[in-house]
This record gives sequence, C-alpha cells and structure tokens, in this order.
Amino acid sequence: MNSFKICLVGESASGKSSILSILQNKPFNQNISQTIGCDYWRYTQENKSFEIYDTSGLDKFKYTTINSMKGSNLIIICFDCSSNKVDQHVEKWLKIVRTYKSVTPIIFIGNKIDKPIKQESKYINRLNQYYPFYFTSSKDSQKVKGVFNEIVNHIIQSNLIVERVQIRPRQDDQIKSSWCCFC
Repeated sequence: MNSFKICLVGESASGKSSILSILQNKPFNQNISQTIGCDYWRYTQENKSFEIYDTSGLDKFKYTTINSMKGSNLIIICFDCSSNKVDQHVEKWLKIVRTYKSVTPIIFIGNKIDKPIKQESKYINRLNQYYPFYFTSSKDSQKVKGVFNEIVNHIIQSNLIVERVQIRPRQDDQIKSSWCCFC
C-alpha cells in the first residue's frame, strides 16, 4: 500500500481542523478547539494510505509545524477567504513553506466561502496562475470531501507527487553570524 504524507498549514482559525474533522466524517462544529502543536489522522482510499497532519497556525508552534512538514509529499496551505488579511497570511505561509520545503508540491485551499468576502485579492489571483487553488466551506461536508477527492485523483494518483523530500533550510537563507566577547 502506498503511503502519502499531507501537511495542512496556515493561519490559526483558517479552518484546517474543520477540514480534517469533515474528512473524519464528523459533523461541522462551529466551536472546534484550536490545534495545539499538531494533530494527525490516517485515511485510506483505493489502496492508498494518507497521513494527514493538521498543524497549529500559532506563531509559538511554528517550529512544530516546520518539523511536521518533514517527509511530506504535499503541503496544503489553508486560508480564510473572508479575512481582511488574506494576502498577508497566504504570503507568510508560502514563504515558510518555500523556505523549508522548496521542492514539495503546494496546493491552496480557501476556506469559509460561505462568509462574505471582504475584498477580491489580486495576490491570490496572481498565485492562481502558478499553484492549484480550491475553494470550499467546512459547513458543506460534501464540498470538502469533493476537494480532497479531486486532490487525490488529479494530483496524487496522476503521479505528480513522486517521493518525499527531506526538510532543511536553504543555504541562502542561513544567516552567517559571529560573536564577540567584551570581557
């Protein structure tokens, strides 16, 4: 059985835990608790096993999130479509993923499309030319499952994801520093 590791990352309260909950066939919960560190769930479909990691979007768990990305076959950046800071949040998480997982495929899921969208994002429209984007609402379980099935069928089963890549910072991102003691 083939195993694929998928890591959900994104800002806190972007709907990552709700997406994972829906995939576990649980009903939508408006008051779902915030993820502390990382949550994990294994899902099997058509002789393929998916390890799905739901990471915390809080800054204090940034390095837990980065470590959770180790060995990932796919990174899904989730964002809240109704947020007035959607561009900043997407840019922040794309930078983190590119820094630590530069060759792992990235997909974006815009969540909470049931809420009014504050403004159209030119940044998201530009990124849409380079990355796959899906839009859903965790309140609609069929739509969430449909998005995941589309990811499985079109991205994973079409062998666009080949092997796991080890996590490490890019050489150009490492800061060379020296220190001096004034004893």
